[in-house]
Amino acid sequence: MRSLKHPGHTVQPWWIASAWACVALAWGPAAALAAAARPSASAFIVATAFCFATFVPWAISTRWLFRLCRRYPLGEGRDASSTVALLLAGVAVIPLLTMVVPAMQAVVAMLVPSLLGAPQSLPDLVRRTLVTSLFAVPTYVAVIAVGQTLVWAERARDQEARSARAELRALRAELSPHFLMNALGSIAQMAHGSADRAEAALSALANVLRSGLATEDELHTLADELGAVDEHLLLYRELDGLLEYQREVGDGLWQRQVPSRILIPLVENALTHGDPLPDGRRQIDLRVTGGPMSTRIEIGNPAPAVPRPSKGLNSGIEQVRQRLAILYQDRSRLSAERNGAWFSVTLEVPDV
Repeated sequence: MRSLKHPGHTVQPWWIASAWACVALAWGPAAALAAAARPSASAFIVATAFCFATFVPWAISTRWLFRLCRRYPLGEGRDASSTVALLLAGVAVIPLLTMVVPAMQAVVAMLVPSLLGAPQSLPDLVRRTLVTSLFAVPTYVAVIAVGQTLVWAERARDQEARSARAELRALRAELSPHFLMNALGSIAQMAHGSADRAEAALSALANVLRSGLATEDELHTLADELGAVDEHLLLYRELDGLLEYQREVGDGLWQRQVPSRILIPLVENALTHGDPLPDGRRQIDLRVTGGPMSTRIEIGNPAPAVPRPSKGLNSGIEQVRQRLAILYQDRSRLSAERNGAWFSVTLEVPDV
């Protein structure tokens, strides 16, 4: 399932190492060709190795530079201050990173003169560092540009996650106005005949509303979801009393994770649009089976003898379909079919 709680963007070290390795492999042959018209194979190897050594400090510092971009992002109304901070950081970072290889060469030359020859003088070393720093400015700008791009990508993902959470909350909290008005109307009529029954129905309605408002997590266990269904059906029994509910849950499935209150719209559809039995009872069969990677829930009810269009039925299934699309993209399945006098809705969600 796609996470709706974005933890903040982190770039894996292997990605950074691979990117800088590609840069070094591209620069090495170019450096060898710039030094000689027909460089030997060893010249190519030496130039490429030198480029790898040059970019190692940059590779090590890349994650820190990305964090710097997150601290000083561009495009948030403080471009001037962020630009100044990034420029000042560049003034300090670029010479520091470019002097690593010349400094190491100078140290090796002093320790082993026969290997690299006489060490450079301090003025030559400073001059080399300054010249190399000028050539490294585009490298710094490129790293900062990548870092700012990642910041913008992270911002877009955060906004998408916030929008998805808001949409999920709206869909999950959506309660059929017909259901609520019918429940209150029935309780009001019931109060004239039996105060005790009306009180029990009000208590059942309060439990249904409380569980719906208290649910914050997008996922919970199948046991919790079926408990919410039981509360809903208890209210129906208090209001009507005529219900045949059969439930079958496979072994070891009670702790499977399913979207919270995903079954309530489907149960409401079965109660509202299903055809009553000859004695006036409503019938709902709920069956849960599971595979190694998914949980399958089927809700069935008698169908009218003559199929009739129902806007309410379509809206309930569409609400569930929208939530599944936000949570699982295309990894879930929802189907509704009529088989003779029986109507069933099948919901299949992947395990997380």
